[in-house]
Amino acid sequence: MHYSNIILLVVGVINLFLSFFVYIRNKKSKSNILFAITILGIAAWCFGIAFFRMATLATVYFWGQFVYFAVNFTIVFFLYFSFVFPKGEFPKSKLIKLILFLPPIIIWTISLIPHSIIADAVVHSNGEIDARVGWGYYIHSVVTFIFMAWAFANLVTKFLKSSGTSRLQLWYLFLGTIASTIIAVITNLILFFFTTKYNWVGPTGTIIMVVFVAYAITRYRLMDIRLVVFRSLAFGFFVLVITITFAIISGVIATFFQDILGFKSNLISGLIVGILVSVTYQPLRRSIEGITDRFLYKKSYNPDILLAQIAEVTSSILDLHNLLASIAKTLVESLHCEKIGVVLLNKKNKLEIFYQEGFVPLEAEKLANYPNVVKILNQELKNIKGILVIDEMKTRYENGEFQPVDAKLLLSLYQNDIALIIPLYVKEQLIGIIAFGTKKSGDPYNRQDLNVLKLISGQAGIAIENARLYDELKDFNVKLEEEVRRKTAQLRRANQELRQLDQAKSEFISIASHQLRTPLTVIKGYISMMREGSFGPVSPTIMANLEKVYASNERLIGLVENLLDISRIESGRQEFDWKKVRLEDIAQTVVDNLKNTATAKNLTLLFNKPKVPTPEITADPNKIHEVMMNFVDNAIKYTEKGEIIVSFLHEPQKDLITFCVKDTGRGVEKNMVPLLFRKFSRGKGSFRVHTEGVGLGLYVAKMIIDAHRGRIWVESEGADKGSKFCFSLSTKAGLNELSSAQPEKKFGQSVPAKKLVTK
Repeated sequence: MHYSNIILLVVGVINLFLSFFVYIRNKKSKSNILFAITILGIAAWCFGIAFFRMATLATVYFWGQFVYFAVNFTIVFFLYFSFVFPKGEFPKSKLIKLILFLPPIIIWTISLIPHSIIADAVVHSNGEIDARVGWGYYIHSVVTFIFMAWAFANLVTKFLKSSGTSRLQLWYLFLGTIASTIIAVITNLILFFFTTKYNWVGPTGTIIMVVFVAYAITRYRLMDIRLVVFRSLAFGFFVLVITITFAIISGVIATFFQDILGFKSNLISGLIVGILVSVTYQPLRRSIEGITDRFLYKKSYNPDILLAQIAEVTSSILDLHNLLASIAKTLVESLHCEKIGVVLLNKKNKLEIFYQEGFVPLEAEKLANYPNVVKILNQELKNIKGILVIDEMKTRYENGEFQPVDAKLLLSLYQNDIALIIPLYVKEQLIGIIAFGTKKSGDPYNRQDLNVLKLISGQAGIAIENARLYDELKDFNVKLEEEVRRKTAQLRRANQELRQLDQAKSEFISIASHQLRTPLTVIKGYISMMREGSFGPVSPTIMANLEKVYASNERLIGLVENLLDISRIESGRQEFDWKKVRLEDIAQTVVDNLKNTATAKNLTLLFNKPKVPTPEITADPNKIHEVMMNFVDNAIKYTEKGEIIVSFLHEPQKDLITFCVKDTGRGVEKNMVPLLFRKFSRGKGSFRVHTEGVGLGLYVAKMIIDAHRGRIWVESEGADKGSKFCFSLSTKAGLNELSSAQPEKKFGQSVPAKKLVTK
């Protein structure tokens, strides 16, 4: 047999095996079925050419007709394959279907007509054949050329529109088939007019397509048969190694017995070989499978270790991005998937991509933005109750066993190589999904994978939700800090404005008080002159009214003086005449001045003068006199009966002297105590006893005591239980220290803006 015929038969057998592997990998896939038939046609073409070259004159016409039938058979099914590969559909147009199916039937019918393809042939003694083509040959050639060009046009169009793995599959398929086609056209179409000597090269050239397709299978999982091919090769290699190894061992043992013992025993050598096989079979198998598994990108993993790794990641990472990246890295290293993505529901109940790896640009975004995808996803998960296995769902759908909520979305997921959709639940509420691509090994996800991923989804869901809450808390803290800064700035501006308004108010009061004091002084002078008779005799009736006018004028002068004091202190222009004084001397003067007033109300005014003189302190005697006068005068005004006691307490250990005025009058309710020393504030019901008061006396007293670095307060057990007003001053405060005194600023309470002036 000529070597060319042997090559043809070998190539034919190789194509038969490839056709078988493609078909058994997925018997329900249109792409697999049509490509398997195409390769079967190539195998028939190889066998037909081989037998044509070995034919006699009696059989040469049959094999000639058979070859062209096989060629057209191959081209027709390759065209059909170009429509459905890699993830397309057969044309639905009736006209296109007619064009696709009618010409093949015609040319196959022509192939059955004797001498239509090979009109005449001569077989020489050296085996060479001279053939003259018939009329059917030209029809065959035209249809072959049109269908082949159509098929390549389909592949080129799909290549330009595809991306990722599909694009690479189409590229290598195109390269292999175009190279094989060019060789076939030259040797079996053009040269056929001149000689049949090289017609064996055409079918042999299909080995180029086989090589390219095999590369696409091993590198890019063309039609998912990679695993079957390499598993078969690994098994064959394993069997070959075992056979050769133990054949050698068996021969060595047989030779040993024959040379040493002088006899040959197949039974003993077989027994020894059997023992060796039983001992070494499993280790050898594991070693070979380990090598092939690594070659196939398949990594075995321990589910317990994987779960422990995920548990460690989910319990130790709070940052959402780092958490998702760590989870994805751990899963990819164990399952070796081509792509992985984490999509979560945002506050608007829309899918938002938080992590993706292995996706082509905009691929994941397109799937996440599919119309009503959240509603579809929820309904699908409700129907299936678990992990969505896309390939299984698609197969069941095509077999009529399952109806998806949205078939278009299911096909889109499959076309983008999404293998699994893992739902993430927190308290039975869906928060997102993890999408897994197909495994690089081509293996489907098995039951162990699904069970492990189901456990992992629970851990991941809780960890992701915690991380999102942590991120929200961080964002809230940032926003809160920003809001606090903004509000603080507003408060500062408002406080500055209040200070300016307060300053303007104080200046207004100062100006108004100065303007009032002059006419009041004039009024006081004229009334005094009238009372003294400077303008002539005054009747008793008029004198009584003049006394009332004089008293009212005095109250107005006192009010104006208080307003001026407040204005001066708040603006920092208050002058203090600091001197060394004894407080009991000032108190004695106050008691003497108000003795008659107390007696007029049938009240007892007592002064418990210290038996041991108190030490001198630095103070403004006039201001302290004003405070003491205010305390005693108020006690007289708000006491109906009983007594008023003025006392001192010297505490040397604290360097303090305390002045107090205790009465048996109306008292002060506890809720009113904090209000007494505020501007324009009076005790509850006090207006019924003393209608002329405006609530400035105690406020002025507090500002004076604050300027002396002292403390002022009131004590009372409640209404109608009397009260005790006190202030304390330090015996250690010096002139310089007091002259720079500046009371503490509080909101709603004006204080000097400058240092108090020393006289």
